[in-house]
Amino acid sequence: MNRLSDEYISACRVDRGKILRGENMSRIETFVDAAFAFAFTMLVISIDQIPTNPEELLELSRDIPAFLISAIIIGSIWVTHANWSRHFGLQDSATLYLSLALVMLVLVFVYPIKLMAQATVLYSSGDALGTDIFVLGGWDDNQVAILFIYFGFGLIGLSAILVALYLNALRYRSELQLRHLEVFFCKKACLTWIVVATVAALSCITAFVFYDNKTYVVAAGNLYLTLFLLLPLSQRYAWKRWADRNNKEIP
Repeated sequence: MNRLSDEYISACRVDRGKILRGENMSRIETFVDAAFAFAFTMLVISIDQIPTNPEELLELSRDIPAFLISAIIIGSIWVTHANWSRHFGLQDSATLYLSLALVMLVLVFVYPIKLMAQATVLYSSGDALGTDIFVLGGWDDNQVAILFIYFGFGLIGLSAILVALYLNALRYRSELQLRHLEVFFCKKACLTWIVVATVAALSCITAFVFYDNKTYVVAAGNLYLTLFLLLPLSQRYAWKRWADRNNKEIP
């Protein structure tokens, strides 16, 4: 890859200290966006017919929490890739293959993500929310544990791909003329997804070791709730280290 010219860099817009080198959508980004749009359509609440009375509407609405959880998971992955594309605009072979792998994994794990969300909502709410898909399908605690393991491996794979994308950007830091702050943002993004992968691994281990214990199976799913605490803490830690090294205040 050739080094970006100073003229090109100066012509790019800047967003919160990060240069937007890839504002013009590439074929890779267009393909990824289309694939994620298809993934979202696969998440839409499935119904055979429009509800004809309030009871049917309320029954259908029980699946909304699981849908929202699934959409947040897939949406966060899409936002990460979209921001990465806008900031770096890379179109090398590594970007191509990593983006393709990301799309394939997302499409493969759409339904496991939805099922995992449904299981988490169902167990956490004491069957008050969620559909009876697990009852109708004959799922037992062992099979739900397998689902959590399956989902965990998928999330680990997705996190690894996103980390690899940012590491690829760091590989071209000279050619992209990355600022010091942009290098920090790359490392911070890597830390974020490493934390996600670590929690997913702990969930897998919990579900695998205690697959026949309903309490621990539920805990395997609830472990993901710790991300609401761990992610802000990890970001705070990253900002503090950056501020200490550069003698600046934490934003």
